[in-house]
Amino acid sequence: MSYQVLSRKLRPQNFDAIIGQNHITQTLKNAIKTDRIAHGYLFSGPRGVGKTSTARILAKSLNCEKLNNYNPCNDCISCNNITNGNCLDVQEFDGASNRGIDEIRDLKEAIKYPPSKGTYRVYIIDEVHMLTKEAFNALLKTLEEPPPHIIFIMATTDVHKIPNTILSRTQKFDFKLISVNDINKYIVSILDDEKIEYEKEGVLLIAQKADGSLRDSLSILDQVIAYSGKSLDSNTIRDILGIIKENTFLEVIQLINSKNQPDLIVYVNKIFNDGFSVSDFIRGFNIFIRNCLLYKNDTSRKINISNSTITWLDNECRFNNLDLLRILDLSLKYESKLRSIQLPQISLETLLMKLALIENSLDITQLLKDKKSIQKIENNHSSNNIEKNEEGIEQVRNKVSSEIKNPTNISKDKSDTITLESIKNVWPQVIKELEKVNSKISHFLEDVILKDYNNNQLIIQLLNENSFQYRTLEKDSTQIESVLNTICRAKLKVTFKKDANNNKKLSEKKDNLQDLEHPLLNKVIEKFEGEIIR
Repeated sequence: MSYQVLSRKLRPQNFDAIIGQNHITQTLKNAIKTDRIAHGYLFSGPRGVGKTSTARILAKSLNCEKLNNYNPCNDCISCNNITNGNCLDVQEFDGASNRGIDEIRDLKEAIKYPPSKGTYRVYIIDEVHMLTKEAFNALLKTLEEPPPHIIFIMATTDVHKIPNTILSRTQKFDFKLISVNDINKYIVSILDDEKIEYEKEGVLLIAQKADGSLRDSLSILDQVIAYSGKSLDSNTIRDILGIIKENTFLEVIQLINSKNQPDLIVYVNKIFNDGFSVSDFIRGFNIFIRNCLLYKNDTSRKINISNSTITWLDNECRFNNLDLLRILDLSLKYESKLRSIQLPQISLETLLMKLALIENSLDITQLLKDKKSIQKIENNHSSNNIEKNEEGIEQVRNKVSSEIKNPTNISKDKSDTITLESIKNVWPQVIKELEKVNSKISHFLEDVILKDYNNNQLIIQLLNENSFQYRTLEKDSTQIESVLNTICRAKLKVTFKKDANNNKKLSEKKDNLQDLEHPLLNKVIEKFEGEIIR
């Protein structure tokens, strides 16, 4: 078999052929130009972005007999030997296979000898983070003071695993992910050279699937060409790569938007029955939601979404930016845990049902505006516009009774007809109305005794009373009176009375606190009138 895969066949042979890493290649060319060659380099970055290729090109440039604009000529004996992998002056090591201290000791012995033909002896250590701690320690002194003819070039995908002592002895270059546009242009140029027909949308799908790795894009392209031959269409590429169409995700988010859980589950199961995996679905869904969020934040930007999605976002979508962000956050958390989930499809169905139940988020800015509106209405309240202001307050406070908030709306004082029995009859209604205004005091008042009523004053005796409950009711007594006055149509006052028996129990409890071990615990229990349950 003489066929070479594209990633090997098209491996860059000079700095200018490296895609998307101009900040590195230009620096290295300038270093060669000014003869500022370091004795140690560390190339770090994601897989398939050109680290090893750049290391080989640098090795060729340092030993090339006739540089061409500080690029290797690729014609001389040295360049050809390095390209073919049989140059004695350029040695490549795999850090995963040669990771022990013995291999590093052999390397230290070998560097004593000068280069056989070239100017430098270059050692390229790939995946250097795989070396053991002992191997790194053995390499330290050599890296700090190597012979003048030795150059170390190390490459890694996990720079955080490299000891700081190694980092401080090398020049570090960070390779970045390659942009979708750069990968797209590169694939187009290859297809044009290979005389292969293609659709632009299909090429873009390959570039997006590569996730910034040029080597991955070439591997995908090899796979697609092997299946399709001399004509690449978008639908075929989608099927090969497991890419779901955008309209599918639009259907899903529309069902979530309408809270249609039954149809949502049926539709998602149809997607899986068509052969798509959970991982393909959730990855595509996250990208789709992210694009929707970008569009909602700036409608003038050119986002990679269809006109159908834009129309839905503009006219029918009930989600605001915060809602979409919450959806994306939940979905991303699910994707991050996908590998450890035992039943991924059921878990995904559960996630989608949760998303369908998400209510719209409240904008704090709007809430503050509403609060100012309430204050303005209440400040301008007068006898001539009571009804008008009450309507404004009712709208802003969202179904909170305006009569409760405006006790001045009492048409006639009926204090003379009020009795303790009549108050007891309406007390459940008082509790119910207080629940709308302040659920905490409503809860406290469920366990009380209406002790007495005299001279427009209602005496309320607390059961199971503690200081926090008593202080809270005292502080919020005006709210209680407001509701009570509205329902009874009379101006009443409330007074709270402590249970004498309960006070005795509290006193006994405080005495018992003296037996506890820690004084801080005593203070906490005394403050909240609690007790320890054994």
